[in-house]
Amino acid sequence: MDIKIKKLEEMLLDARSKVEDVDPLSIIGKEDQYTIIDVREPSEVQESGMVSGAHNVPRGLLEFQLKPSEGFPADTPILVYCAVGARAALAGVTLKELGFTNVRNLGGFKDWQDASRQ
Repeated sequence: MDIKIKKLEEMLLDARSKVEDVDPLSIIGKEDQYTIIDVREPSEVQESGMVSGAHNVPRGLLEFQLKPSEGFPADTPILVYCAVGARAALAGVTLKELGFTNVRNLGGFKDWQDASRQ
């Protein structure tokens, strides 16, 4: 059996083809319509803050903390973000694999900060 090992670039391209990006400007003022998940590590959140109302669930813990069958309907509108958008794209794929159907990538926290200043 041949096992194909993917490079990170391939994984990110694949993730970005499966998880739609959303422009942070289109979300400003509508944050309460989404479950926003910050997939950065707690130390990153502590250092730079997070989107108001977001939940910090590090990427490595998504499978353990978020399940459609446990309080989150599968069609919950979810936005994921990280520092620059790469981990968020990968996390979006994980959430879709868990059964969530309405997942989009908000990108990086700096993108959010820039958009909220406009």
